[in-house]
Amino acid sequence: MEEKDRKKAEKTSPDRVVVELELGKRATDALAKAGLTNVGHLLKKLEGGEVALLGLPGIGRKTLIDIKKKLRQLGYKLPAAAEEISV
Repeated sequence: MEEKDRKKAEKTSPDRVVVELELGKRATDALAKAGLTNVGHLLKKLEGGEVALLGLPGIGRKTLIDIKKKLRQLGYKLPAAAEEISV
């Protein structure tokens, strides 16, 4: 049982590197340039809402959608501000 809990915690670890999200080279490079190298950094940035990520060079609406979709698929809980759709 401990092993199962440990594996689940690793799966949703904030230390997971962004490269593992398989977002594509362009998106990964844009996030790395902004200093967002792991999921914890990404989730922290999303606390500022969608606009916080859309303001980064190289991150557009489609990339944002892909990021949010992938994080949800992996079991991460997105901040409430990231759930509010702002165009």
